Amino acid sequence: MNEEINELLSIYEQEKKLIESIIEEDRIDNDYIAIHINSKNLNRIQRQIALIKSLIDPYAQEKEQLKRTIDFFVKKSELEESNEYRTHMLAQIDQKLDQLNSYKPGYFNDGQEFDDVIFDLAEQKIEGFIFNLKKENKLALLFKRMDKEILLSVTNIKKLKKQHILDKNSRAVLKSIGFKEEKHLDSLVFTYGLDNFKDAIFIKTIVSRVIFDAFYFQELDKKTTIEIF
Repeated sequence: MNEEINELLSIYEQEKKLIESIIEEDRIDNDYIAIHINSKNLNRIQRQIALIKSLIDPYAQEKEQLKRTIDFFVKKSELEESNEYRTHMLAQIDQKLDQLNSYKPGYFNDGQEFDDVIFDLAEQKIEGFIFNLKKENKLALLFKRMDKEILLSVTNIKKLKKQHILDKNSRAVLKSIGFKEEKHLDSLVFTYGLDNFKDAIFIKTIVSRVIFDAFYFQELDKKTTIEIF
């Protein structure tokens, strides 16, 4: 999975470089309309790159912050005598970095059936499907096609909160992935644009984060089921 998602990241980064070069040419030509259009495309790609990087390593930003803190203390140590507080803080940061570096993202692979149903949805052969994670508690991902987007939704969030399935930690993880709460739909919704859809890798990576990071401790069904509608 890491190779596949890294390949996807590489594709987006190549596209980013191409659009940046086009924007530079537009500036030389003083073509401000083209600059505006291509800048919007660049922003979209940069958001995708940021999301993919967070999927590869959701703790990347936190690790960078800790490394900057280490640099700060190291520079201070060059100017001042060592003290117990600085030594204690550096030891704590090293321990925290070790914990974060030990994180290994899980990856769900539900076989060809899941890939097939994603392609059917992208090609509008079906309206949508429900991917049951814990059917008896109605914990599931709802997939629907809307214009040029696929919407992934965690539904019944009021009920899931009452059952302590969707706790604060789970909600925080889902929101860090990119899910947004839509209270009028009683759902948390992730929007996936189909402009550059090639395969199911990206969506399966999102689903992996939902399963292994948001609901890992919920004793999910040993065999997930798909209901097409």
